[in-house]
Parts: sequence; structure tokens; C-alpha cells
Amino acid sequence: MDEPWWEGRVASDVHCTLREKELKLPTFQAHSPLLKSRRFFVDILTLLSSHCRLCPAARHLAIYLLDHFLDRYNIPTSKQLYTVAISCLLLASKFEDREDHVPKLEQINGTRVLSSQNFALTKKELLSTELLLLEAFSWNLCLPTPAHFLDYYLLASVSQKDHHCHTWPSACPRKTKECLKEYAHYFLEVTLQDHVFYKFQPSVVAAACVGASRICLQLSPCWTRELQRISNYSLEHLSACIEILLVAYDSVLKDALAVKSQALAVVPGTPPTPAQVLFQPPAYPALSQPSASLARLQTPVHDLCLAYRDSLQAHPAGSLLSSGASVSLHRPYPALQPLDLCPVPVPVSLSVQTAIAAEPRHCLATTYGSSYFSSGHMFPAGCFDS
Repeated sequence: MDEPWWEGRVASDVHCTLREKELKLPTFQAHSPLLKSRRFFVDILTLLSSHCRLCPAARHLAIYLLDHFLDRYNIPTSKQLYTVAISCLLLASKFEDREDHVPKLEQINGTRVLSSQNFALTKKELLSTELLLLEAFSWNLCLPTPAHFLDYYLLASVSQKDHHCHTWPSACPRKTKECLKEYAHYFLEVTLQDHVFYKFQPSVVAAACVGASRICLQLSPCWTRELQRISNYSLEHLSACIEILLVAYDSVLKDALAVKSQALAVVPGTPPTPAQVLFQPPAYPALSQPSASLARLQTPVHDLCLAYRDSLQAHPAGSLLSSGASVSLHRPYPALQPLDLCPVPVPVSLSVQTAIAAEPRHCLATTYGSSYFSSGHMFPAGCFDS
């Protein structure tokens, strides 16, 4: 099937199935003591997935697998943590992308990040870790992420009735839609950089990426009736998530202008010129106030917005951009020492060899078909051999 699902006849049915599936996703507890190193490994997976031209769904699924695995298990050594991260990317690429896009072992070991650690991953290590991950997620990798919803919502992202509050780009719907798509995918990458977005359902995050993009492009109304129809979300449902995205956007824009001003200041004989940007930072229209029924749900989220704004002051904004992810790779990260704290008690680990000998595994497609509508996810207690 060459046609993307969001452009086919069954797009609405697939969307409904994904919405049902996201309701069964496990809750992210943020219990892992390795959260301080999360951005480092997000940058690694982002760079490697970009190098291998993986689709956004594969990248987002890989980071989802990594986050939820670390949320339940302790990883005692640095090499095992790297192995788990790379194995998550391999599994996600095999599940979501084309076979020729799956990273090869030589590509992985040839990266500067791994070579600087003075170790190389082996095929046996990666295969055994992939099996461990599949066991941890009950052989069910149909886990919706915001990347699975975004393209469907982008179909209705621009309307002929939109009012344009700017002069560039032109009011041509095609050009506007192309520009909005770039913004939406930028915001989609922003959501990878902080686990705060796990507080929202993936479809909410995807819809918020479209809403934030329309606000940045100064399209009125911020949320059209067609977008509300296909997403089943009103603007008040998305306001909290959109606010966090716009905080990140403002922070990156201000930092970029500051860096440009500093660069011009060190060039002798360069007269001070006003910075030119494609879009002037808009005075964002006030988002509609949530109804009383939503107020109780969004009050904790408002605290998340404030906490996220504070966290941006502590982290350079360069790590928010996928194209600038390499900047954060050069920041000193704390050494990954063996940890005594473990979110879930880890009994004797799974014996991969015993499992293979006792019961032959079915192919992933067969298992996927039987687990697609399974409720919840069971996580075995085992992890790595000591």
C-alpha cells in the first residue's frame, strides 16, 4: 500500500483506532534517575535517525520506547544504556519505516558518540536487547505517538477562508500550507525534548503543533471548524499544550536573535542593523478560557507550563532544534555511574537463550496482529544480567 493512510479512504477509521489505542497507553511516571541524561540520548537518536533518513514516526516511537523502558527499569552501566537506546531506534525503524532505512551496525559504531566511548556494539548484544524490549512491551509496538496523528491533522491545517495577518508568505493556500507544515514538524521535534508532553495524549500534542503553527503564522481563526471536526478537539482542549509550545518557540527565537547580535558585535566595522526575521514575533491572541469542566483538569497543566518555562532558562535553547542537536552533544554530561536506586525491583533477569529454546518466536507481523487491540501493556520484571 503506497498511499499514506491519512490520504486513503479509511483515514477516518484509522484515526479512530489510533485514538482508542492511545487511551490504553501506560502512564509515564518520570521515576527514572537517568532523566538528567535524557536530552543527551534524545539528541543521539535524533541525529542517527536523521542520518538514516528515518520517518518521524520511527524517531518518536524510539524515544517513547526508551523513556518508558527507563521509567520501569534501572540500567546499571553506561554501555547497557547506549545499547538500549540504539536498540529502541532499531526496533522502531523496523516497525515504522522501510527496510533500507534501518540503521546498519557499521553506521551505528561509526558515529562519533559511540567511538568516543571506546566501545563498539555487537550484533549479538543488539539482538538480545531487542528481544528484551519486545518482551518488556509484550510484543506490542503499536504505540501511537504525536507523529502518527500530525499528517492527518495537517490535511485540514489551512483553509480558503483563513484571514492572513501578514504579508509574507503570500495568501496562496498551497504556499501557506507548506510553510505551516514546516512549523508543525518543528514543534513536533520540540515535543521530543521534554517529557512534560507525556502529560497530554499524543493526539492532543499533534493537534497543538498545528494550532501553535497557525498562531505563529498569524492565521485567523487559530483553530478552524474543519480542524475541530477531524480532531474532535476544540481550542480550549489544546490551550495548555499550545502555551508550552509557544514558550519554547519564544525562547528559541530570542536566543537566536541574541546570538546573531553577539556575532555582529565582534565583527569590526559592522554597523548595528536591526535583525530581520521571516516572521516578527506576534502578539499571540489570548486563547479561549477553558470551560468549568476543563478547568479542574488544566490547573495542574498550568503549573507544568510554569515549570517548563523555568527549565528553558536552565537549558540552552539549541537543544530544542533537531538541526542544532549537535550543540547539546558537546555539553558536559554527568558520568553514568551504576545506580542503586531502581524504580521497580528487578528480580532475576530474563534468560534470552532459555526463552528461545523453550518456545519459538513468531514473526513480528503475526504477533502485532494479535496484540493490536490488546488492553494495556504488561512489563516483565527482568532486565539485564548482572
